[in-house]
Amino acid sequence: MSEELVEDPTAFVLRHTEVASVPLVPEIRLHLLRSDSPLWRSFSTEPDAATIRRPYWAFAWSGGQALARYLLDRPELVAGRRILDFAAGCGIAGIAALRAGAAHVEATEIDPCAVAAVGLNARLNGVELSAACDDILYSENRGWDLVLAGDIWYDSRLARHGLCWLQSLAGEGVCVLTAEPGRSFSPASILEELASYRARSVPDVEDPRLEEVRVYRVPPAGGSARPLQNVGNRI
Repeated sequence: MSEELVEDPTAFVLRHTEVASVPLVPEIRLHLLRSDSPLWRSFSTEPDAATIRRPYWAFAWSGGQALARYLLDRPELVAGRRILDFAAGCGIAGIAALRAGAAHVEATEIDPCAVAAVGLNARLNGVELSAACDDILYSENRGWDLVLAGDIWYDSRLARHGLCWLQSLAGEGVCVLTAEPGRSFSPASILEELASYRARSVPDVEDPRLEEVRVYRVPPAGGSARPLQNVGNRI
């Protein structure tokens, strides 16, 4: 049995992480995986590695970093808006949105430890972020003006169902932003590129080729999104 199943998620996160920042977004501090944490074994080829849940919440993935940088540099896109940070990971994008002036940010994850990490990271940065353990694929819009989906294109389920759901939200007029470094299931060919950065995960566990991360807007299915400034004026 993995130890996160028998320990309070907040205590578990604190025990395996240390506070650090990332080069692309030095304004934000995060609880990131300690170099001496036994959770690193989950990324190894050891026989028991598959029994340890990988702590994706303990990394600042490059997609989340890029979204955070993009929003901090363009506060007019989030000021006064209601935002969803979908599959939030460590919560860096949602935290950046709040730091940039968002009215409310809701973060969702499917791992209780990720929810705990988001809460700890929000408090560390002096913002109030609502985090919930909830698989919200195909849920109706809960009043979001902007949806953030950083670095979610790592498996076929999100590539298929996640894209369909995000495009449906875009079709309702929601501005949907994603960012990723060129993963196998990336739908980049149908997305609108907005910016690019040089970044890697912190701590770094990326493939050597994943060095450039791009921010995109997700268009509605079969259509194109309006100019970003017009979306901003609407929301």
